[in-house]
Amino acid sequence: MSIRLFAIAFLVLPLKAGLAQTSAVVDEATFTVTDKGAPLGRESFRIARTPAPGGQVFLVKGQSALGESRISTTLGTDSLGIPVSYEAEHTIKGQFVERLQGRGRPGRFSVVRQTRSGESAREYVLSHGALLIDEDVFHHFYFVPVTRSRSDLIVIAPRSAHQERFSVQERGTEQVEVAGRSLSSRRFALVRASGTTQDVWVDEKGRLLKVSIPERGLIALRDDPPR
Repeated sequence: MSIRLFAIAFLVLPLKAGLAQTSAVVDEATFTVTDKGAPLGRESFRIARTPAPGGQVFLVKGQSALGESRISTTLGTDSLGIPVSYEAEHTIKGQFVERLQGRGRPGRFSVVRQTRSGESAREYVLSHGALLIDEDVFHHFYFVPVTRSRSDLIVIAPRSAHQERFSVQERGTEQVEVAGRSLSSRRFALVRASGTTQDVWVDEKGRLLKVSIPERGLIALRDDPPR
């Protein structure tokens, strides 16, 4: 290694160590997922916030097991929830189905999708911001309340390779029962032009309690109250 490269490595390693020491877990939980009231599977996730040059970033990792489907995801976002990186791998019955790799640059987010039949790519425009909410990945809804100052929102669905505009509505406070306890929550809704909704409940610290997609009959409910 040259002296110059060694010096760069010497400077970068302490910086990375410092960032790791000051990162904070903002939410961590497991969900039970039901389909029209019947058990479908479970999802676990961990969301950490880390200082970075120019602000804070989120690192979001999750695993889900829904029926015979298994999905492993890692999402990186900026402080507003706008995606900057994404990786996902999907298997069914242990067999590879697809792999996604997403990378952001100013105003753009590109996703490469690999399947057994080949590879495809799609680029999305982020000029007014956007959220990435992958299909059947419920903890990605964590970022909906983060964007509550906006009246509308673009949502990228990378596995189905489309983006859609929703209006964002805050629908007041409600009680959500988690593990036999009634918890106070704030309810938010992503509303399509057709009027159908995707609903999110969070506690006073923004931690996810429940996600509901009524048109598909899906509900993800936290297993234990936040600590």
